[in-house]
Amino acid sequence: MSLRWRERLALLSGLGLWGYTIAHYVHGAFGYRGYGDFFLLMKTVREWLATGHFVSQYVYLYPPLFYLISAPLAFLSDPIAVQVMVAINQVLLVICMALLMVAIAPKSTWRLWGWMLLPLALNFRPLLLLLSMAKIELLQLTVLLGALVAFQRKRPWVTGLLVAVAGLIKPLPLLWVLYFAWKREWRVVRAWGVAVAALLALSSFAVGVEAVWIYFSNVVLPRGENVMYWYEDQSLMGVVVRLFHPVQANAFYIPSDQVSVWSLALGWGVRLVVCGWLAVLLGRRHEPSPSRVWGEWSVVSAGMLLLSPFSRDYYAVFLLPGYLLLATTLWNQRVGLKSKGFWLGLASYLLVGQGFPLGIIRKLPPLIPGVDNFHSYLHYGIPTLGYLLLIAAWAVVLGAEKSAGRAERHGAESVMAREVALAP
Repeated sequence: MSLRWRERLALLSGLGLWGYTIAHYVHGAFGYRGYGDFFLLMKTVREWLATGHFVSQYVYLYPPLFYLISAPLAFLSDPIAVQVMVAINQVLLVICMALLMVAIAPKSTWRLWGWMLLPLALNFRPLLLLLSMAKIELLQLTVLLGALVAFQRKRPWVTGLLVAVAGLIKPLPLLWVLYFAWKREWRVVRAWGVAVAALLALSSFAVGVEAVWIYFSNVVLPRGENVMYWYEDQSLMGVVVRLFHPVQANAFYIPSDQVSVWSLALGWGVRLVVCGWLAVLLGRRHEPSPSRVWGEWSVVSAGMLLLSPFSRDYYAVFLLPGYLLLATTLWNQRVGLKSKGFWLGLASYLLVGQGFPLGIIRKLPPLIPGVDNFHSYLHYGIPTLGYLLLIAAWAVVLGAEKSAGRAERHGAESVMAREVALAP
């Protein structure tokens, strides 16, 4: 094939890729419009502003800090408020990509972003789902990416502050402090503690100590609520429990009194195994290489979703940087299709992010008679398998990098030894 035809083929492929990406993004981010939860939350905020008390049954789905942040939207009508939130999320997505560019620089190029990273991001189903529902997780992701940039630049107090803010908007990122404690990043841990205390004090002043206590005692520290075994829960415990129950068309959660002790014991066992795997993979020593920091950040994000008491499928948006950082690392290593990390990462992306419209899954013949395919996909924890494969992909990539570094050091030592031997 001549060079001219190769260039034309590359141009046509690029145009086709971006045509599909734009169409899929518009359809996925703006086509569904599942704003029901957003409207209920706005109702709760308005009740609080009007009465000074939380009187809605949905009050404790989100921490008090979320209501403080959302208060300006409550002065708008629902149709206008949701459109403002949709616009804010689009701006936040641009900021996320900009922060990733800063984190990756100078390890990336415009060709890498145009051909791989942006298409991977804009076709990622969890991102499109939360955009179509006007969710708050994109704000959390933006704050966590700011923490990643601060951590790379050795600014521990900024890192701890931002991780605390992300965790008090919704509690899942609070688990990040375990990573910093494991790595002995004590300045980050202290900053996190100070920021959490200050933000809780601010929340208590605004909404009352009782409201803050009830939220954390009933949601952050759950005591066997049914929501733990909801069919959309992609945490390890939720998936293991559901493996003992057949999928049913109209069953959306498993009552606590139907959950066996054996399934709970197995769930805790799997959790402990994954914790051990993460501990070995992360190690205690801090290694400053960019790919090592990216890999650990990605692994901890996946571990956060797996070990959480509850994890919705669209929480996987926290893994998006992990996929983009993995693609960047593989690109820079020039390993191509030979790397096991590439195939593990690709399998993980397809299981979690799909990259194609969700309607295709639902229009296929049901794998289980009478049950929607997407319901089965969530019930049997297919995204959870993807989370584990992402960790495995990074384990392969970081292991290969460590072996290459060891071989390079050994070669340098051999050269020095020969030079010493030949010296007069």
